[in-house]
Amino acid sequence: MLDPISLGLLMAIGAGGAAAVTRWRRRRERETPKPERAAAKTEPAEPQVSRAPGAYRVGEVLLFLGDEYWLSGELALVREGTPALTLFVAPERAKDRWLAAPRQGEVLYALEADAALAALGWPGVEVPHEGATMRRVEEGPCTIVASGEVPEGWAGVGRYAVFRAMETVAVVVEQGGNRLALKGKTVPRPLVERLG
Repeated sequence: MLDPISLGLLMAIGAGGAAAVTRWRRRRERETPKPERAAAKTEPAEPQVSRAPGAYRVGEVLLFLGDEYWLSGELALVREGTPALTLFVAPERAKDRWLAAPRQGEVLYALEADAALAALGWPGVEVPHEGATMRRVEEGPCTIVASGEVPEGWAGVGRYAVFRAMETVAVVVEQGGNRLALKGKTVPRPLVERLG
């Protein structure tokens, strides 16, 4: 956009003068250095996960009543920027073991894959367990952030649900075509030791 003085000058010098002024302005714009823009990222940025001080991390080894849990990978179920529940893969020979750390509370969940729970599909508000019923205590959508050694395909938007009855707990996580159905028991955090 031209200011009124430049417009008046252009009208006074005619079309030839206007073309010369336009060329002069374009050349000046090309020669004037412009601030460089930040390079656009081609990969989407992973959500940032803020962790509480003292939170468990991939690579740690935990000990509970003689059982060692090597945390080889994690699925952080993130809501509002913080993990609502963090699931750690804790492989053991012939077992699909997991350890879950809820955002709040003084317990961890020692879990194993459960075929019967997986066969139910996405559960409602209750889950049957050995003649009893576990009730849903937490559920909702989440962003799943994977790190370490976890099964492939776990990243993006998903949903999860946690069910409890006394010390028994079940966790179901679903994302796309993936479903993880785990069942186990609660473990008091003060009884869990960090090794090394």
